[in-house]
Amino acid sequence: MPAIENDKTNRLMADATTIRLFIVEDHTLNYEGILALLKGCDDIKVDGHARSGEDALQMLAGSAPEVVLMDIKLPGIDGLETTSKLLALHPNTQVLVLSVDDDLHMVRDAIRRGARGYLTKNVDREELVEAIRKVASGKRHLADELIEQILDQPETATFGNAPNASSKTHPFTRRELDVLGLMAEGKTNKQIAEALFVSLHTVETHIKNMYSKCDASNKVELIRFGQKLGVV
Repeated sequence: MPAIENDKTNRLMADATTIRLFIVEDHTLNYEGILALLKGCDDIKVDGHARSGEDALQMLAGSAPEVVLMDIKLPGIDGLETTSKLLALHPNTQVLVLSVDDDLHMVRDAIRRGARGYLTKNVDREELVEAIRKVASGKRHLADELIEQILDQPETATFGNAPNASSKTHPFTRRELDVLGLMAEGKTNKQIAEALFVSLHTVETHIKNMYSKCDASNKVELIRFGQKLGVV
């Protein structure tokens, strides 16, 4: 095959594997920071930039890239409404939210409106690139700290909602129940930390919080309290 045909084939293959990314961000420093994080990432190409939701919808009216990185706090219509309107036009586009707001109600609203992922603005390069690749392939991605918040909600709470007092049967969070269950299996604090991929200090803090919630003074009393409530 002639060299010119090889070059053309290579370009077509590269285009097929490149993720086109459109960024909606009104602050220049934040936008430049995103570009810096993506520098050298050959499979992600920044395909455009808008400073407002209205501008984004106008620029993407005809077609849209694989992924749109969306800020929430924008001048004019916010990122949530922009997400809804954009996906109504281009349902195959994946929206990845990047916001300073880590409130779970906001996260839930973004997901409800069709966003495939949610990152906070302290994201590092590795997670940003991973998240873009994941949502481009149709998967979901939540920032690690958001997952921890969800796990630390009371067990009876639903994602992004306050717990219903009438249905609350115990005071423990999801992560505290994980710790309590492993305690009941006879695991040491160090073993619990390794099993949950958290620090020893985090495990000790969860246990201390559980002590105060059920007025227990040792692990035996804590486990018995859990058994009485039927959560162990």
